[in-house]
Order: sequence, then structure tokens, then C-alpha cells
Amino acid sequence: MPCPFLKEGHAQYCHAAPIHKLILDGPGVSGAGRCTTADYRTCELVRKDEAGLVRCPHLEDIDVQYCGANTPTKLIPFSESQLSICMTGGYRFCDSFLSLARPHGSLTPPPDLLYAPNHFWLAVEESGLCHVGVDAFLADFAGSIDGVTFVTTHGTQRPVVTLTVCGVEWPMTFPNPLLIQKVNSHLRSDPKRLTTDPYGSGWLFSGWELPSQTRAGLIAGPHAAAWQAEERERLSHEVHEILAPCADGGQPVRGIGQLLSRQQLVCVFQHFFSTRNWVPKDQM
Repeated sequence: MPCPFLKEGHAQYCHAAPIHKLILDGPGVSGAGRCTTADYRTCELVRKDEAGLVRCPHLEDIDVQYCGANTPTKLIPFSESQLSICMTGGYRFCDSFLSLARPHGSLTPPPDLLYAPNHFWLAVEESGLCHVGVDAFLADFAGSIDGVTFVTTHGTQRPVVTLTVCGVEWPMTFPNPLLIQKVNSHLRSDPKRLTTDPYGSGWLFSGWELPSQTRAGLIAGPHAAAWQAEERERLSHEVHEILAPCADGGQPVRGIGQLLSRQQLVCVFQHFFSTRNWVPKDQM
């Protein structure tokens, strides 16, 4: 499904000019100006034998697509549009789309995500394009992230990132390999995206699926909802044992990790967010 902000239109450009600058053509747009009138004859790129036509012979018309959420408008010829995430579900991770669709972020996961036992999520498009991030369970527990360091940035390998929570470094590894294309560099300067919009602007890695490897053993569908509920119950029990062993019931509040000591944070990380929670399929 293409992005709802993806627009289609017509553009013009001069194929005699050294730089082919696309100019949107349509209602309320000036278009190619003098190129479409007899004034084109004053252009230094027009030869004398070309000066008897109604409009400039160097003017070309093409179909284009462009983002209605972006200013200034960037035009993309139809011949190149298939390379854009705007034509696939990958638009869900575009800053321009997210700034209009949900400017304040969201902790609600899309229904098509797959989950690793150490609380990574994976989104895979029909094209094989993948996005990887951490889930709202981690975001709720941490409350805020101090810093993000990408250990792996490209190539075919397991994505690895280090999150800093209350001064404690959490080295986290997505358990399956993919062909990493890029990382979300915005997180280096704006790590709060991870906790305010973990399923959107807080994505960590994007790349391409490795068939039979990238999705192997991940949790999906109704099993994912049941697993998330079990994890919240398990966290509630552990936090009560740490902070209030005599207390009865209740769920941990958002940002409960901010109340724990360094040693307690390390213990929670090992129990919930490390690769020790991952059992490869061939060992199950």
C-alpha cells in the first residue's frame, strides 16, 4: 500500500539544459514559463531553425510522483518511483509521514509485527524491506533513553545496538541476521524517539530480509499478545521483589527503571532484554 501523502502529477524539463530541473505542471502552477509560449525564442539554447514553433522543441513532459507532506516539493519520475519507500508500507517509518499522521508519537504496535524474546520487533514488507526496533515494553520500563550507539551499521549480520539507561549500558542484539542497509542516525541526537514512538520514528535498523533466516523463531499474531501479557506479569513480579517485597499486586508504572540501582538495572536487563532470552530453533 503506498503512502497516503504520495501525489501524482505532470512535470516538464528542458532536455537541452545542462541540468534537468523538473518543474511541476498543473492548476495554480506556473509550469515552464516562457518555454510554453512564443517567448521561448529568446532563450540562448534555441537555434534559429527552431524558432518557428508554437512552443520550445526542447521542452519535455513526464509523469511524476511527489510527497504532499514535504516542502519544498521533490519530484520523482515514474520510472524511478518503484525505488521509493513511498510505494510500500515502509512509508510508516518516514519522518514526513509521521509528523502529520501522529506528531506526538504512539506506543500502540501495528498488528503485523514479529517479536524477538528480548523485545526487538521486526516489520517486513512484501518487497523484503525490513525495519527493526525495540518494543513499548522496553520503552515503558526505561521511561527515557540517555543514548544510542550503533555497533553494526551495514552488511549481512545481526543488528547490534547499545542503549544507555540511567547511565547503564545495555548491549542489545537482534537475534537473526539481515542485510543492514542503514541505521536511524536521528536517534544519536534524539534518543527520546525510542520511548515516545518506538514503532515509528524510533526504529533502529532498516535493510533486507534473508529468506528463512530473518524471521526464524520470532513471535507473531495472537501468540505475541499473550507473550507480551506474560512478560508484563513477569516484570511486575520482579519489580515487586526488588522494591516492595511485602507489597500486594499492582503493575509497574511507566519509567520504573529510573527508580532502580545500577545493579538492579543490570539484573532486569539480563532477565528481559539480553540474548540469553533467545533459544535458537535448532536447540528447542
